[in-house]
Amino acid sequence: MKIIIGGDLVPTDSNKNLFENGNLLENLDKNFLKYWNSADFRLFNLECPICDNLKPIDKFGPNLFCSKKTINGIKELKPDLVLLSNNHILDYGIDGLNSTLNILNKNDISFSGIIENKFDNNKVFIFDKNNIKVGIYNICDNEFSIANSKSKGAANLNILKNYKEISEAKTKCDYLVLIYHGGKELYRYPSPNLKNLCEYFIEIGADIVICQHSHCIGCKEEYNNGTIIYGQGNFIFDTESNEYLNSSLVINIDFQKEKYDIQYIPIERDNNLIKVSTDTKILNDFNLRSKEITSNEFIEKQFNDFALNKLNGYFKIFGKANFITKILNKFVLKNYYIKRYNKKYLLKILNIIECEAHRETIISALKEYIINKQ
Repeated sequence: MKIIIGGDLVPTDSNKNLFENGNLLENLDKNFLKYWNSADFRLFNLECPICDNLKPIDKFGPNLFCSKKTINGIKELKPDLVLLSNNHILDYGIDGLNSTLNILNKNDISFSGIIENKFDNNKVFIFDKNNIKVGIYNICDNEFSIANSKSKGAANLNILKNYKEISEAKTKCDYLVLIYHGGKELYRYPSPNLKNLCEYFIEIGADIVICQHSHCIGCKEEYNNGTIIYGQGNFIFDTESNEYLNSSLVINIDFQKEKYDIQYIPIERDNNLIKVSTDTKILNDFNLRSKEITSNEFIEKQFNDFALNKLNGYFKIFGKANFITKILNKFVLKNYYIKRYNKKYLLKILNIIECEAHRETIISALKEYIINKQ
């Protein structure tokens, strides 16, 4: 059984007409289509609701959507499954999600990663061919898209609940592929926690773990007879052009009764054209990073450096930046937002964020306060 997996897909202003008019195939090169069409099953992450004329939810970050007409292009890809557990599927609320589910059902396109409420089981989706069963289990980080106690949404990362669901899923299939929409955007390595989490998923039953959401190609790890891919990159999602966003991997997996083989197919964007890349540097760099993460010290040092560069930006958000503070940060004192606070105050903030009890309390309190303020 051959399953091919694409990363994040969002029709954007640059290509939405191709989706809406059903001309998407004109912008997929023959080499790519050869791989895509030769698979028994095809899937990718649909990172936006399919809807028209709805009000976006209040959130931090962009609200993504694609029009109902874009289903014409989505159908051209002949998806056997679309993944919906991501941080944008509720960008236009329950109505946007229901619109998406209705359109997918109407067009006989299966989906996974959506649960009726946070207590509902996230059921594994199973492909069955040649007496081989492959399960797909789809979850995402806890952002604005997850199901709550009263309404449906994305199935989220909750390691106690995930353990029960993965254990049950494993009894129903020969192989289990866990697709996790999480990790840090535009970062090519796993954080120490992400590495521990993905290894845990392998330990409790997953055979392959694929991390999406980072929008860039990361690296891979072989662990306990399983495979972890830390970052697949975008599939069809035209954002600004840079070295991170212009290339990605399509993952082609050949499942046999006793083993599986993974082929990493590098693709790149050339204006609107999606093509198989001939640039050997893409896979060479992928393999180099995969060697680098065999060192836990490297992973920790790399992430600490990355995080430190983000710290002032976080405090810019916490401190409610204004015109004066922006001038001070840019021209007077570098990293002004973090340097406003003394060590004792920073220790208080660290304690509240790091301590599980404090973190749970403040998250719950903020959610209730925001709801009551609306």
